[in-house]
Amino acid sequence: MTDYTDIILWALFIFLLTIMIGIAVNKTDYFLSEGFGTQCLDYIPYNGYSNYPILQNTIFVSVASYRDSECSMTLDTLFNNATFPERIFVGVCEQNKTGMKNELCLSSKIMKYRDHIRITTMDHKEAKGPTYARYYCSKLWRGEQYFLQIDSHTSFIKGWDTDLIEMITQIKTDPNESSKPVLSVYPPTKEQMDIKGFPEMDSCSLNQNNILSLYCGWSEPSDVPRRSNKPWSAAGFMFLESNFLFSVPFDPNLSHLFGGEEILFSARLWTNGYDFYTPNKKIAYHHYNRTKAPLYHKDLTNSGECRAKAEKRVLFLLGLISKHSVADDFLRNYNYYGLGKFRSIDDFWKASGIDFDSKTTEKWNDNTKPSSKYEGWWFRKDGFAKIKKWN
Repeated sequence: MTDYTDIILWALFIFLLTIMIGIAVNKTDYFLSEGFGTQCLDYIPYNGYSNYPILQNTIFVSVASYRDSECSMTLDTLFNNATFPERIFVGVCEQNKTGMKNELCLSSKIMKYRDHIRITTMDHKEAKGPTYARYYCSKLWRGEQYFLQIDSHTSFIKGWDTDLIEMITQIKTDPNESSKPVLSVYPPTKEQMDIKGFPEMDSCSLNQNNILSLYCGWSEPSDVPRRSNKPWSAAGFMFLESNFLFSVPFDPNLSHLFGGEEILFSARLWTNGYDFYTPNKKIAYHHYNRTKAPLYHKDLTNSGECRAKAEKRVLFLLGLISKHSVADDFLRNYNYYGLGKFRSIDDFWKASGIDFDSKTTEKWNDNTKPSSKYEGWWFRKDGFAKIKKWN
């Protein structure tokens, strides 16, 4: 009788090997597809914005909301205090805890504008920080001429929409000013609404990892928007024409990022030829010090570790560290979200008054000794004047 032992063993080996190869292939396909998840992020491949016909004099408002009981108030003041509410369209990324009705952004006060409100929802446990949410908000844009990014706890005053468009128009029709202006600042508090003058981007600090935190000063009253002291945009209030989406798309692969969001987006805008302006009208106020509000980084236990990885993607995109310092999953598609070629990143740091070697940061009005690295560059006197490539 023939001994089939060797044949059976070989057949079993080949069968098991086939299964293992199949599993590996399946995992590889999953790894390369949209939705690949690591502990820190869900990889989202680059997907550009559709070329919608531009709807003149309309405003798209990006509202990233994390378990925010004030979101409905924000939308209420957006629509009911607008001069032309029919021209306002809102894109909300709502990240709420199941069953918490007080966290819903829709209320009875704005239901008549329901067709103007587009909402992406996700469970709060799937949240991955503000940059992740702002990306989803931006994908709800449908051709509105202007783009306004705010936080979900912001109150607007009467006529805010026409005031913003008027300010942009003032800048663009002045031949000495920019054709690509950005109105951006940290909005005032409710109490500061009655004070003469306006907030303005003014100073910053560097942490040990070279991640910047931006701060506001206070400007004098002005009849027109004035070029900002620093080339920075504030994530909680940014207004510009929506065509920036095609040259400076939102990066979805910065999960859990917080501190580095603003400086990276500012550098991307500025190196693509955008110029920053201080609004000369206070059209909204922000609700700061919300000590009892839920925070995603406290709800999600791994956010700190993930944020550190995202910060390295930021530093790499800004040219401050090497590619080899960044985790592989945070390197995906980075070439779509880098700097522009209109201005250099070196000039951006000069215009910002930042020297990473000496860890010095210059305010507009202070007694800081200018960095020796930028010899001949007197930031407080020359400001942007030495950056020649204006539009």
